[in-house]
Amino acid sequence: MHRFLLALVATGIGLFALIKPVHIDDTVVLHVAANILRDPLRPFAGEFFWLEAPQPLAKVTTNPPLVSYWLAPWIALTGYREWVLHLSFAPFVALLMWGMHRLATRWLGAEWAWWAVGWLMLSPAVLPGMNLMRDVPALALLVGGLACWVEGLERRQARWLLAGALLVGLAGLAKYTALIGLPLVALYTVLRRAYGALGWLTLALAPIAGWSALNLWADGAVHLLYLWQERRGSAPLGAKLLPGIVGLGASTLLWLGVGQRFKAALGDGWRWKVALLALAVAGVVGWYRLQFAGQPMYLQSLLWLVAGVIALGLAAGVGAGQDVGARHAVPLRAGDEDAGGVGAHGVRPVIPHRPRAGEGDTGGEGYKTIALFLRIWLLVALAAAVWGVPFQAMRHLLYALPPLILILTPWAGRNAPLLVAQGVLCLAVIAADYDYAVRYKRGAAVYAELFAGERVWYAGSWGWMFYAEQHGFRKLLPNGAGLQRGDIIIIPERVYKGKMPPNLHKHLVLLDETPCYPLTPLRTMDFRGAAYYALIRTNAPFRFTLQRDEPLEIRRAYRWMPPR
Repeated sequence: MHRFLLALVATGIGLFALIKPVHIDDTVVLHVAANILRDPLRPFAGEFFWLEAPQPLAKVTTNPPLVSYWLAPWIALTGYREWVLHLSFAPFVALLMWGMHRLATRWLGAEWAWWAVGWLMLSPAVLPGMNLMRDVPALALLVGGLACWVEGLERRQARWLLAGALLVGLAGLAKYTALIGLPLVALYTVLRRAYGALGWLTLALAPIAGWSALNLWADGAVHLLYLWQERRGSAPLGAKLLPGIVGLGASTLLWLGVGQRFKAALGDGWRWKVALLALAVAGVVGWYRLQFAGQPMYLQSLLWLVAGVIALGLAAGVGAGQDVGARHAVPLRAGDEDAGGVGAHGVRPVIPHRPRAGEGDTGGEGYKTIALFLRIWLLVALAAAVWGVPFQAMRHLLYALPPLILILTPWAGRNAPLLVAQGVLCLAVIAADYDYAVRYKRGAAVYAELFAGERVWYAGSWGWMFYAEQHGFRKLLPNGAGLQRGDIIIIPERVYKGKMPPNLHKHLVLLDETPCYPLTPLRTMDFRGAAYYALIRTNAPFRFTLQRDEPLEIRRAYRWMPPR
């Protein structure tokens, strides 16, 4: 029954991912792809009005263009069919699944591999936020590259090392923050004392070096250095770290499975470890309230904050100080398929895990090395999600998920009901986000028909911008240049709009006002407790609510009628 439910949930998530409209930053990725089709050597050519005012595209986008290069041929062949563009991401999804499966097999044992894949792929942070953005492809390249590199070290085969180096290097060409893969791979190599393999890692520098050389030739400046000097990640620590903990807590329910058998997981001294965790929860909640004093405090945000602290605390504490014997000690739930009787707390005794074909030697010192590496990976990923981005979001936390899941999965046991529950949560999030995204697509189509033959302007970015321009609408400039008396102006309420022409509203005559009411009891982007793509202030990634009278968006159409 659990397998059937998981298959059903996964199918629903996949279908929503396939048919989802262009959404949030997809518009920037597609604009860069259109540039590539015009001139493959100048992906950042021209200006782009995305934030406050039109700017050079190289100053607007904070990421390299690998994903846009990937999408460009598909656009050239089939146009902007959403399902085709989403389907083109299937190799990245497959690579992510394979990489996670391979790492889990090597480090945890084959019996845990598909569990680790399930916890990752059914996370509310992965497929619901994939869209056409760079984050999941970057994660896939990083995880797949690391898996290839580990295979190369264990098998002593150069082809695996070559594949690993190139994939990790390409990850940094999908998203700059994925460059953390380079020091992580180097660290793992040093920890495994495979110093001779480090030379292969120089190949990982080739993609970012080639891209930087292209920047110098085409634009006269290196894009990555420009972003570094601009210091977009210089917001206060707490303003990004605390929302990051909230987002991480909402990314997985795995910590609940560990919590059910926390005594065995924490081992000797579990009482003082629990006490430290309680103090950490109290301290972080107090810091959160001080950091965002004067802002509304949402109960669901606080609950996910506590969940995030517990997840990180368990990741730091499980297995610490325990005697793992000759192999990674894996706690098994009563009824799990393995030898040994049921011990205290309903958990089978911690027993050495026997090596199987295709698994590395992680016994004794090897297990300690991997445990240390996973915790460093988690720490580095969180640092990148705080320092390396201008604001927090679920997609910025993706690099922290694989190590967190690999640390906690064996200690949660084979908890199929909890995995199904996380899958249902993931399905609810992607369904709600689809419900929000599709309103802009439909709204653009409605106004294109309603005002056919008229000059139509629009305000706003995100997916709304893509569909408005697909229907030939013109973007309203901050100075109102080009406006003529009698023109139509469409202004959605919630979408980000940047600067508007001064005194614009004094001369607007309302023609249409359409509130878009939700179909699901979950919100992803209302900024009243939910901000999946911008975890700013006290918003959680999503929130549950039964209030159906709060619109997802209110779109308004006006006629501009200044005095003659």
